[in-house]
Amino acid sequence: MQGERRYTSLEDALLALARALGPRSSSESVDVREGYGRVLSRDVVAREDSPRRDSSHFDGFAVVSADTLGATGDSPTTLTLKRGAGSLGALPKGRLARGEAVKVLTGGFLPAGADAVVPLEDVSAQAGGVEVSRPVQAGEHVFPAGADVKKGERILQAGRTLMGQDLVLLASLRFERFVAFKRPRVAILPTGSELTADVGDKRPGKVVESHSLMLEQLVEEAGGRASTLPIVPDERRALARALGGALKSNDVVFTLAGSSVGEPDLVESVIRGFGRATTALVHGIKVNRGRVMGFAVVSGRPVVILPGPIQGALNAFIVLGYPLIRYHLGMGWEQPPAVAATMGADWDATGKFKDFDQIVYLRLTKDPASPDGLVAVPSSGETEKVSFLVSKNAYALLSGNNPRLAKGDRVQARLLPGFSRLE
Repeated sequence: MQGERRYTSLEDALLALARALGPRSSSESVDVREGYGRVLSRDVVAREDSPRRDSSHFDGFAVVSADTLGATGDSPTTLTLKRGAGSLGALPKGRLARGEAVKVLTGGFLPAGADAVVPLEDVSAQAGGVEVSRPVQAGEHVFPAGADVKKGERILQAGRTLMGQDLVLLASLRFERFVAFKRPRVAILPTGSELTADVGDKRPGKVVESHSLMLEQLVEEAGGRASTLPIVPDERRALARALGGALKSNDVVFTLAGSSVGEPDLVESVIRGFGRATTALVHGIKVNRGRVMGFAVVSGRPVVILPGPIQGALNAFIVLGYPLIRYHLGMGWEQPPAVAATMGADWDATGKFKDFDQIVYLRLTKDPASPDGLVAVPSSGETEKVSFLVSKNAYALLSGNNPRLAKGDRVQARLLPGFSRLE
C-alpha cells in the first residue's frame, strides 16, 4: 500500500552495513606538514633519543661539576674558557677537560666530559677565563639525553588523530613522513528538478541547493574528503548515470533527497537497478526525524540515502554518515564525542513515531551551578526549519524504549564536529 514502509532498527541497520562492508582500511604515507587531523594506521617508534645529547636548561657555561666544589662569592673558582661554543643543534667537538668551561645556550648540547651547567648569573668573565661563584652538582641544569623520548619508545599509537602537538613531536624527532589511514572520498549527490546551485536564482519554482554546504563541512570535520556533484534532476536515467560515475571515483556516496515513503522512490529504484552489484539495501530506519534514510552497498561501496529536509539529512549523517567515515579511518563505528550535561527543561517524544529512536537537538551552555558545569536545553522544530538548527550546538540520541528526559536529568550531549561549538 502506498505510504507504508517497514522500518529497520538503527542497531540492525548498522550491523547489516558492517557485515556488507567487512574489514576495510587502507593507508598512505603523509608529509608531516600535512598531518593535522590525520589518523595513524601504525604506531610511531622513536628512531633516536630526544634530546640526542645532554643539553642545557640555561644560558651559561658547561663545566665539570667537581671543579666547582668550594666555590663562593668571596672565593670563586677560576676556569679556563674553552673556545668553540656551538650553535643550537650543533654537536660540540672535542672533550671538556678538568679546569675548563665552555659557553652553552639554552637547549644547546653539552660537550663530552661536562656534567653540569653554571648559569650566566653565577659567573663573571675574566681575561681568558670565567669565575664561578657557587658550586654545582653533577646533572644540575642539565636536560639528560633521552629525558624527553628514548630511542625505541612508542611515542604515538595507531588510531590517534594527530593534533598540533603531535606534529611538533614528530618533526622534532626528524620524522618527515608517517603512515595514516587514507581519508575516504565522499561524494554528495543532490537530486531534484527544482534545485539550483545559483544562490541568487529567484526564478519561480526554483529552490537553492544549500544542504551540501553543511554536509561538506561535516564530512571534512569527520575526516573525509568531500565533493559536491552537479545537481541531478528527478529522472531515473540521469540519476543512474550520476550515481554510477560517483561510485567509480569515490569511497562513499551521499544521495541527498529523492527519498520518500511513497512509491516510486527514485533513489531506491535506481539502486535496485544496479542488480547483483547491490549487495545490501536498507531503506527506512527507526530514527525520528528522517525515517526514510537508508543505505545500500553497490559494487562494494556504500551509498547513504539522506532525506531532503534539513533535519532528516543531518540526522542521517549523524547515525550513518559520521560512523561510516570513521570506519574508513580505522576508528570502528564511532559516534561523535559526548559530554555530560544537566537537562534545563523536560522533553518527551510526541506524534506517530514516538517509539522510534529520537535525535533531540540541544542548546548547550556553561553553568557553574550545574553538577557538570553544562546545561542542555532541548527543543523541537519542523524538519524543514534551518533556523531551528542555527540555535542548537549539540544533540542526544535517545532509545525508542524510553524517549523522554526530565529537567535535572543528566544527559550525554554529543558534539558533532562541524555543527557543535560551545559559546
